[in-house]
Amino acid sequence: MAQDTPGADHYERGLLMKKVQSFDSALKEFQQATKDPNQGGKAFAQVALCLKTLNRPEEAVTAFRQALDTGSWSTKERVHILYLLAQTLESLGRDFEALVVYRRVRREDPTFQDVDARIQELSSNQLDSVTSLSVPAEQEGDVATLWGELKPQLGSLMSQTLQRLASYTETLEIPRWGTAARGKLASVLKRGNSLAPLNRSVQAKRGHREKRRHGRVAVTLLSQFSSKGQVVAGEGELRDLSPCGCRISSPAGVPLGTTLECWIYPQEGNPFTVEEATVQWRRPREFGLAFTKLRPSVQRQIADMCKKLAPL
Repeated sequence: MAQDTPGADHYERGLLMKKVQSFDSALKEFQQATKDPNQGGKAFAQVALCLKTLNRPEEAVTAFRQALDTGSWSTKERVHILYLLAQTLESLGRDFEALVVYRRVRREDPTFQDVDARIQELSSNQLDSVTSLSVPAEQEGDVATLWGELKPQLGSLMSQTLQRLASYTETLEIPRWGTAARGKLASVLKRGNSLAPLNRSVQAKRGHREKRRHGRVAVTLLSQFSSKGQVVAGEGELRDLSPCGCRISSPAGVPLGTTLECWIYPQEGNPFTVEEATVQWRRPREFGLAFTKLRPSVQRQIADMCKKLAPL
């Protein structure tokens, strides 16, 4: 029976079918061979190649990943499979995923085929896509004008609301709290007008603390990141930047303590590569990175950018 045939036999028959370009038949044989642990890795690689030839790239991506997970590969073989995976992702328009894989190829073999050219082109495409989403200058002016008009009104509205709440508390019956507690609540609410100086004091302390922490500046830049084993990978918007770290807004779930490789795309020029950065804190849809390994040239570039963008 066919199901009793050793995986090696299925694999050999698959190679014969592939050689005569009977790719559907070859695919079936290789899929049978994947059930044999001794043939799994190379059989999945052949499955992926057949699926790619049969114009089934989504399935080919899955098969390439299974080949990488199950096979025992030499560095040369692994790099070749990674490159084929990146090509397939690129053909599907999944440019960011392709970029991450191409970078893995370059880490393992910097001279492999045209990997540098592919990274440069895809990086440029990613930057162009972010630039195209920028708010036109005339709209930015409208937003600033609108905020300038609304800000005083919001402050006045907040003050009036606090005063009305304070007056209202005088009419409340709160037996469980008692008279003393009710009086304290009213007193707190009546201090609404004094919150502005307090806010300024808090902001001043925060500003002093930020200045002490290497001059963090507000920016809006594209950032991409991935862990060494590609368990975590994604992209986001870099909001705050200092020579020692940054804050990134991203929907990607990044565990606390994860070590990432990070790429920062300035408005002009090539991206900066942060070789190692550690996740120091996280909140929903954002996290903070501390740079733990930087080339001196990149550290100077980031420091120069922070100095240029820092408010006077």
